[in-house]
Amino acid sequence: MFDKDVETFKNIANRINNLNAKIKLIALLEKARYEYQQNNYSECENSCRQILKTNPKNSIALRGLGCVMQAKNNYKKALEYYNLALEFSENKEIEYTLIGMIYYLEENLDEAIKHFNFAIEINDNYDPAYEGRNQSMLENHLKIADLQDQLIRQKIF
Repeated sequence: MFDKDVETFKNIANRINNLNAKIKLIALLEKARYEYQQNNYSECENSCRQILKTNPKNSIALRGLGCVMQAKNNYKKALEYYNLALEFSENKEIEYTLIGMIYYLEENLDEAIKHFNFAIEINDNYDPAYEGRNQSMLENHLKIADLQDQLIRQKIF
């Protein structure tokens, strides 16, 4: 009887510890989100790194680090974090859209469109992917139109 009570107590203690860990994770994620919205990128980065110490596969923390790097115009590092988050994410359309945005910012429009399309294939109701794709396609068309104008001018003069 006593052994059964000890085992029950251990199970309850483990559940409480797991619950505490989840609460701490949620608090750190909320803190990171708040700091990011306040443009306090170093604090956001610290919170994300704290999460990754105990949960290195946390796609939200990895995505957060990507967003921080993107805000700091470090697109190469942002892309690394977004791709890593993609490996563990349950919402891959978000990562594909963020990756598409990096390519858009780097003016690699074909690659941007490709990644926005990946996001749409996963979730055809994810509006940010459509917005990114449409903007990239528009930019691509404008570049083509500018090129055509330049060619016409060269032939005229």
